[in-house]
Amino acid sequence: MENKFKLALIIAFYLSKFDMKAVRNLDYRSRAEAFREIGDKLDVNRYTIKQMRDQFDTLHSHRKGYYQFPLPPSRIEVAEKYKLLSEQALREIVKNIIHSNNKATEAYLSVLDIASDQEDKNIRREYGSRGITGLKAEEIFIEEFSKGNISKLSGELLDTRQYGCGYDFELVGNPNYFFEVKGLATKKGSLAFTDKEWEVASKLKENYVLVFIKNINDTPEIQLVINPYQKLRAKKTVYTTISVNWNVDIGQLEE
Repeated sequence: MENKFKLALIIAFYLSKFDMKAVRNLDYRSRAEAFREIGDKLDVNRYTIKQMRDQFDTLHSHRKGYYQFPLPPSRIEVAEKYKLLSEQALREIVKNIIHSNNKATEAYLSVLDIASDQEDKNIRREYGSRGITGLKAEEIFIEEFSKGNISKLSGELLDTRQYGCGYDFELVGNPNYFFEVKGLATKKGSLAFTDKEWEVASKLKENYVLVFIKNINDTPEIQLVINPYQKLRAKKTVYTTISVNWNVDIGQLEE
């Protein structure tokens, strides 16, 4: 894949994640103007920029996007590498790309492991729908918490996903809750906990909250389970990589 398309993917991810806020913060008046001006800067067709953004929409809640199609490996790679950045940080990266800061863009490209166009069509990356659904669930949780729609809780929400501490978010204050967010594309199936998540849930008890979001690709439904270690039965699965997941049948949540 040509570098200009790799850079376009980073910009498209930003436009998808932050939508009109991204458009305004880049000093564009409309989405159409953003696609046109960015396309001209990168020498990439404006409709390609829009299509890339639409593909990333499967991770976010602004539009449904191409939810009926698997996310290509190159898009997954960008989402994995840039998902934890704040709007401001990602905005500065995008501005560097748009204004052709060559030294900076080389650094952005160096962290991406994106195949050629043809390889991207043929490769099936080991990430899967569970990972994509999880990313989208996390975005929904952040948005709904900011609106006060998570049991009317409010306060400082810390994003701890990058630390690998066994939960995704921490609510600072009283009560002090630790949220693990899980998503499911449909209404039935199972949830996978890593061994670390399950262990931390056993220790934090009433302060550990499972945020379960099902039916994500249609009408998301949010359910909270306080102390899932005690309330849910899990079956251990041991993989050859010595990675342990705990799977919970969500039918228990309807009992």
